Amino acid sequence: MEIYQTEKLVDIIYGQTPERELKLDIIKPVASGEYFPAIIYVHGGGWMSGDKSKVGGEWNASFAKYGFVCININFRLSGEAIFPAPLLDIKQAIRWVKLNAKNYNINENKVGIWGHSSGGHLATLAALSADHPKVSSKEQFISEKVCAVATLAGPVDLLKMGGWHNNPNSPESKFLGGSVQEQSEKAELANPIHYINDDSPPVLIIQGDYDEICPVQQSQLLHKKLPNSSYIEIKGADHDFVGGVLTLDDVLSIVMSFFKRNLKTGLINEEELAKHREEVNKVMSWFKENSK
Repeated sequence: MEIYQTEKLVDIIYGQTPERELKLDIIKPVASGEYFPAIIYVHGGGWMSGDKSKVGGEWNASFAKYGFVCININFRLSGEAIFPAPLLDIKQAIRWVKLNAKNYNINENKVGIWGHSSGGHLATLAALSADHPKVSSKEQFISEKVCAVATLAGPVDLLKMGGWHNNPNSPESKFLGGSVQEQSEKAELANPIHYINDDSPPVLIIQGDYDEICPVQQSQLLHKKLPNSSYIEIKGADHDFVGGVLTLDDVLSIVMSFFKRNLKTGLINEEELAKHREEVNKVMSWFKENSK
């Protein structure tokens, strides 16, 4: 894989809200005549804290040298504006990336998004609810659709988190503007699984089964309902992927491989897949015949 020199562009304004300016950082390969896929990162922090340069932003930045334009975004936190404000910010960032793609050597037709924890929730929510009239700007003229999304230990159904997550001052409740169960209609709109359909983009899901912040059942539920996903469950790993047989570095390598496959090299085409399945069927037929 070719290794590129990179440059970092900081605090680019991508939107304006009553609460504050919305800013992003771009870490990109230094190559004037080449266009690259873009990967947008949504930071975690319980929807209430965090910053684009930290809380995983450095993870995303590390992909730039492999030929990706990496974009880390800030968005309104729950102490500033409740749902759907942060989702609308993220979708505005997606549209901004596509609209300004040529200025930053981005292939606007190859955009992915990912995040960890609450950032994984928002990234998945933005990807699966793209262009949905109930949670999109009425003034948009550029599609919010992305080509791939990865979520690391991110909630997908706030109504099924249970336990302390239902408390009136939980991160989820602050995000919704009231107790989760009392805000059930709003919570449903904030659930990524609410928007799954046959056109949902490919999704990579990674979670540890010792996660005490986001129950592992959340990722299992998402994988079960999606038509096109891969799921890695790390036995013994916690919310930060400590414990288990895969480390955070391993997880990041898998995430990059996922985006490389879905934004660069492409998946196997239908003709190649049919040919492969035909060969497999021949082998299976031989085994069945010779096992009698």
